This record gives sequence, C-alpha cells and structure tokens, in this order.
Amino acid sequence: MFKTNGQIFLMVFILMLVSACGPSEQERAQQEQRQQQMQMQMVETTAEFNDQMSAVLNRYFDLKNALVDSDAERAKGYAESLKMEADGVEPAGLNEETLALWVSFGEVIINNSRDLILLEDVDDQRYHFEYISEAMIQMVDTFRPVGYTVYHQSCPMVRDGSADWLSREEDIRNPYHGDRMMRCGEVIRRI
Repeated sequence: MFKTNGQIFLMVFILMLVSACGPSEQERAQQEQRQQQMQMQMVETTAEFNDQMSAVLNRYFDLKNALVDSDAERAKGYAESLKMEADGVEPAGLNEETLALWVSFGEVIINNSRDLILLEDVDDQRYHFEYISEAMIQMVDTFRPVGYTVYHQSCPMVRDGSADWLSREEDIRNPYHGDRMMRCGEVIRRI
C-alpha cells in the first residue's frame, strides 16, 4: 500500500514528538551524575575500609581466574579465601547507610562463597559465582575502593540469559565457560 503525504507527515510528526519527549543524552548524563553524587554523599568510607574492600576484590579476582581455567579445586580454595576476607571485614567508622550496604553485599558474597566451596563440579560453582559477581559489581560501584580501572564484563550466553563479572583486564576471559568459550562476552563499562 502507498501512503499519502498526510500519512507520512503524521508518522514523521509522531516520531519527532516521541523523540522530543524523552531526555536528551546530555540530560541523561547529568541525571546519572546527580544520582552518583547523591549516592556518594550517602556512602562515606574510611581508608581502612577501602583497603579491606580492595582485599575482598583481589580474592574475587583469584576466584574468577580459577573459574576461567575451569579449575574446581583452585576455585574452592579461592572461594574459601574470599569468604574469610569478606567475613573478616571490620567496618568501624562507617555511617549507618554505608554499613547497611556492606552488610547486604557481604552476606551475598559470604553465603555464595560458602555454597561454592561445597561443590565439586566447576559448572555448579559458576552458578554461585554469578551471585557473588552481582554483589561485587554493586560493591565496587558503590564504594569505589580501588584507584585502578575495573572492567565490568558480560556474557550473553549463560543459562538462558546473560551473566556479568568484574575483571582487572580489558580482554575477555570468560569465567562462566572457561576454554569452551573463552572470548565470549564484552566490556559493559569501566568502573
């Protein structure tokens, strides 16, 4: 069917109206910046707490690398180290909001690390790593405990969906598939 000039004009007008109603890219960036500033005002950390978060993050990277290598025994050992590091965090000097955030992240990290330690199969371990990664991503996003770039990466092919993880390296080394699909994934953002 052919469209008349009036129909085409109406479609163009509707498209312009729809695109004009949403915030511009600059406005969205400003909104995100305001949200981050508000969050930073609420989240106050100490140098000691940031050092502890950095140590937790290092144990997480060890676990991730063991899963990249599909090494279930090493993963168990690193999950134990991660659990102990997270369980040993001393949150002295934090305000109530920051403490509540750490407690919520810490519980997920500790509980899923404990569950991962009990498993022999690397694919079963990866299931718990997914939850650990979600908590770690939120933790790094919230506290910004390190002075280097952390890469938020994602694989679109994990258990009928996607799963994310953090890495020190920009190169993709997939902890959910190991050598089966080592390069499957992409960098979502730099934190």
